[in-house]
Amino acid sequence: MNEPDSTEDEPTLHRSGSAGTGRSRRFENPDTRLLLVGTLAVGVAIGALLVGGLPISEESPPDPEIESVEILDAGCHNEVRSWAMSSSDGVWVSTINNTAKQTAVSAQIRRTSLPDATVATYRLSLETHNTTVESDECPGRIVYRVEYDAPYPDAADAMRTERYVDGEFHACGSSTSGPEPGCAALYEDRPTQYSNGTVTYESA
Repeated sequence: MNEPDSTEDEPTLHRSGSAGTGRSRRFENPDTRLLLVGTLAVGVAIGALLVGGLPISEESPPDPEIESVEILDAGCHNEVRSWAMSSSDGVWVSTINNTAKQTAVSAQIRRTSLPDATVATYRLSLETHNTTVESDECPGRIVYRVEYDAPYPDAADAMRTERYVDGEFHACGSSTSGPEPGCAALYEDRPTQYSNGTVTYESA
């Protein structure tokens, strides 16, 4: 007499792969469904950023800063030698005429372009203080020096630094690997200056 098959009491496996129910149990856990949907959404977002050529994260360039401001020389107009110098290393030396010998100066700098601009632009502003010449004093002249740091952003192909004295355009410095930095246009808009050796005139 044959013994019963030992597998007759085991549940039947249907084509769906589940035991004895006839239904798939692949996504029956709600937490599993939410996890898969969240993972898919993150993957789509990352893919869109990469396809669009956008970096997933990018730090803004460092802020510019003034490192030092000082008066190099001051005195009567005919006693102080005029100076004018600037460099790409962040040094600005210049002269102010017809001011008080006790004139003081202060400076500030800020970036005026977007962090990812092709041409990075900075505005360096010098302000004068105590400029009144007393009636018994000679017209004065001062020579000042400003040291500053204007970082060259990674995204930029050119950079310019505009220099202003008491709100008026004074000079512009630039460097570029191709694009026009824009200094030429600023000089074109500035009134023409000429001098007879002691007094500076302007014409529109």
